[in-house]
Amino acid sequence: MATGDVAGGESAAVAEERDWSEMTPVCLAEAFSRLGLEDVWRGAMACCRAWRDAAASRPALFAALDLEPAFASVGADAAEWWTSAFQRRVDAMLRSASSLAAGELREVRVRHCSDDALAFAAERRMQGIGGS
Repeated sequence: MATGDVAGGESAAVAEERDWSEMTPVCLAEAFSRLGLEDVWRGAMACCRAWRDAAASRPALFAALDLEPAFASVGADAAEWWTSAFQRRVDAMLRSASSLAAGELREVRVRHCSDDALAFAAERRMQGIGGS
C-alpha cells in the first residue's frame, strides 16, 4: 500500500507541473531580462518558438553584446579563433544582436569579427537613432 501511495503522489506532482512554454510573452520577457547574455542566447532563444518570440519582443535584452568573458575564459590566443569559420559565427551573433536590438545596441565587445559585421551593427544603430 505504501508503494502505491508514493506512486500516486508522484503522479499528482507530475500532473501539477506547468508547461513553461505557455507563459505569457510579457512574463517570459520579464524573466529573460534577469538572465545573462549566455542564458538568453543558449536557453531562452533556443528553447522553443514561444520563448524565442518573447525574447525577440524585448530589444533591450540585446542592447549589449559582450563576448569578452567567453574569450577571456579560454585564453585570448586560442588558435581556433583565428579561422574564417569562427569569424563567421561571431559575425552571425553580432548581426543577430543588431537586428534583435532594433536600434538599441549600445555596447559591442567582441573579437575576430569582420568590418562588414561591425558596419551592419553601426548602420542598424543609426537607423534606430534616426527613427528610419
